[in-house]
Amino acid sequence: MQSRTPNISAWILWSLIALALVGFTDSAFLLAKRVSGAPIPCFITSGCDAVSKSQHSVLFGVPLSAWGVIFYLGIGFLALIYIDTKNLLVGKLITFATTLGFLSSLYFIYVQKFLIKAFCVYCILSAIISTILFALGIIIWRKLKTDVAQLES
Repeated sequence: MQSRTPNISAWILWSLIALALVGFTDSAFLLAKRVSGAPIPCFITSGCDAVSKSQHSVLFGVPLSAWGVIFYLGIGFLALIYIDTKNLLVGKLITFATTLGFLSSLYFIYVQKFLIKAFCVYCILSAIISTILFALGIIIWRKLKTDVAQLES
């Protein structure tokens, strides 16, 4: 067996980092607005404040925007760690985290549509970013699966 590790393309990892930065900025903006109590400027849709102030905007007593900040920081750091170490476990964690983010986003869109009956453009942006991260996570998972199978043969 060769001693090389699975290699994820640099463009995928840097795309993860760039998207995580955009998602972090989006979530940090919403968190700052929530903490300050300032209204959220809402264009395209008109439900940003309704979504932000709903009972569904908190999970375990923590605003969803704070969870978003943590999520996007985590994705960015995992990608940076993988670039540095090429550690298989880190690659798997990226796949797991992007899947969790995507499933969470699906649920939050459901909540906006059917429970709150209002949409927040920043939340939709986050869902789009999570979906793209998930797609990249699938590419990473397939690459890891293929490379590990080749290493074992």
